[in-house]
Amino acid sequence: MIIMHTSQCRAGMKLGRSIYTEQGHVLAGRGFVLTDHAINKLQQMGLPYLHIEEKGTEDIAPDQAIRDETVIVLHGALTHVMDELISDGREKLSSAVVRFCFDASKLLVDDLKTRRNHLCLPVHLTTTLTDGDKQHFLEHAMNVGVCATRLGLDEGLAGEDLQALAMGAMLHDIGRLLLPDGLQARVTQNDKMYMTHAERGFKLLRDSGFPLMTAHCALFHHERVDGSGYPFGLEGKKIHPHHQWISIFDMFDTLVNGRGNGVPMLPHEALEVLYGGAGTLYDMDKVCRLRDNMALFPRGTTVRLSTGELGVVSALHEDSKQRPIVRVIRTPDGKLLAQPYEVDLKRQLDLMISSVGTDKTGNILAGASEESAPESRSNKVFHLV
Repeated sequence: MIIMHTSQCRAGMKLGRSIYTEQGHVLAGRGFVLTDHAINKLQQMGLPYLHIEEKGTEDIAPDQAIRDETVIVLHGALTHVMDELISDGREKLSSAVVRFCFDASKLLVDDLKTRRNHLCLPVHLTTTLTDGDKQHFLEHAMNVGVCATRLGLDEGLAGEDLQALAMGAMLHDIGRLLLPDGLQARVTQNDKMYMTHAERGFKLLRDSGFPLMTAHCALFHHERVDGSGYPFGLEGKKIHPHHQWISIFDMFDTLVNGRGNGVPMLPHEALEVLYGGAGTLYDMDKVCRLRDNMALFPRGTTVRLSTGELGVVSALHEDSKQRPIVRVIRTPDGKLLAQPYEVDLKRQLDLMISSVGTDKTGNILAGASEESAPESRSNKVFHLV
């Protein structure tokens, strides 16, 4: 099974994983054969990714950070938050939505506790939301929430503190919903209005009855260890380790998914950017922990190698997650190989992943020249379900 962007799917493909509505109802079940009409409809509904059955990948099961049922609950809680603050214009959340967030975060914590895979994994959305800005906000919230909670578990956090961290990580950017332009606000350097979202988010969460730890996640997630962050310019150990984790995951996910006009990076490129800020903007040990715990290219991810061949990540190395094992299934011109074969990038150092995603003929879109493919890097591979 492979993970493909909906716009890159083609008629005749079979779903390898069911699609759900926002209410949790099955929209199209596993095994459903796609048609051009169905693909166009799913694109119109805002569904970013599909899990597809592909010849030669039958034994590859894409890694899932959390269960579909958990994703649906988190999706519902965050959607209610957005609806109250954007559609209803509330200045604080209702008690019903706060309870929903508490229940959703508990489900997330319980789910991660039972997962055997201790890696930080992306969540690929299998629910639909037509507003692109809202979809990006939701996916970003879930990515940061899942990864920060995963690391919180590994560090021994438990009980109410772990649940408060889970809520804070998911709602760290909630202040953006309160800005004059809301989610449509585009960040510019030293944008003082945008910077107010940290304090706005803190006040909202505090006044709505969330734990102080949760509210502090919104307040401090843009602080940097060298004191160059905001809103207070805190330095080093004055920034709580949990808030440092959220700031790192926040930046990593933003780099990979290219918020606003930013060009999305490949995961290992985003990690290099974080390395560039390690010791100044970010704690070096935490960046190394991210490297060691993040599945940069999860199983099932379609990739193009530097040879031009199309493959699917089939396995990860514990000690070299940026150099996975790739099963090559198509030639550079998109022809399906009769005998797929695997290459181990950890051992074949002359090969590298040059891009992620496929076009309608099976060819990788990303990786073409910037001039010939201006949106070639638009495949967002690090979304949450």
